[in-house]
Amino acid sequence: MLGPWAPLVWSLALLAALWWVSRQLAFFFVSVVFRLTHHEGAAASIYAIVILPGTLVHETSHWLMAKLLGVKTGNFTILPQMTPEGTLRLGSVDVRGGRLWQHTLIGLAPLLVCSLLTLLLANSLVDMGQFVTFWQTGQWELALAILRASLQQPDALLTIYLLFTVSDAMFLSASDRAPVQRMLLYLGLVLVAIYLLVGVPAMPASWSATLEDAFSVYAVGLGIALLIHLTLMAIFGAIHYLLAGIGR
Repeated sequence: MLGPWAPLVWSLALLAALWWVSRQLAFFFVSVVFRLTHHEGAAASIYAIVILPGTLVHETSHWLMAKLLGVKTGNFTILPQMTPEGTLRLGSVDVRGGRLWQHTLIGLAPLLVCSLLTLLLANSLVDMGQFVTFWQTGQWELALAILRASLQQPDALLTIYLLFTVSDAMFLSASDRAPVQRMLLYLGLVLVAIYLLVGVPAMPASWSATLEDAFSVYAVGLGIALLIHLTLMAIFGAIHYLLAGIGR
């Protein structure tokens, strides 16, 4: 029904699902460690250590994009800090000066870089070309066989861990989203004006096919990352409720 837009819609839906599951997983993980250690600071610190590779990629993406765009940077840290609001801040990069378009690209950098790394890691774990082919042609057993075979690789656990931390770090913080939201508002107004004046411009067929293939692969990469998050959420969620029941 969605036609060529289906891979894009699936990618957006999987991104939203991955964001929600990652938040739930973080809650369950910190809760489990807190119930075992009875120390809030230790629970936050252990969580920060576990996802440190993703935090490093996230903050480095901001820093590199700022440098590429010629925007000055200040303090760079990947050490967890408690904000005045009582929330845990995993890392930060101070950016000084710059225009809205520069801050938009700097804010989007983790999403772009972590998405690319997620695809590379997922492809090193799973032959995504074959997986997409089998999935699109309805050969479900062969697609699942590829997933099972990926777990037999000697470095599968390391790849899964890196894929988890990197995909978990692609989402933007409130400060990252602020310039992006403003830019999207301006672009939305421009696109509405173009639509009212000339309608929807036709996209070359080759572009449409390329974008469809790209988002199909992206959706598979996100799906693999989501599967890892769901598995971990189920494990830590079960432990959370078990410990909560014992503690009553």
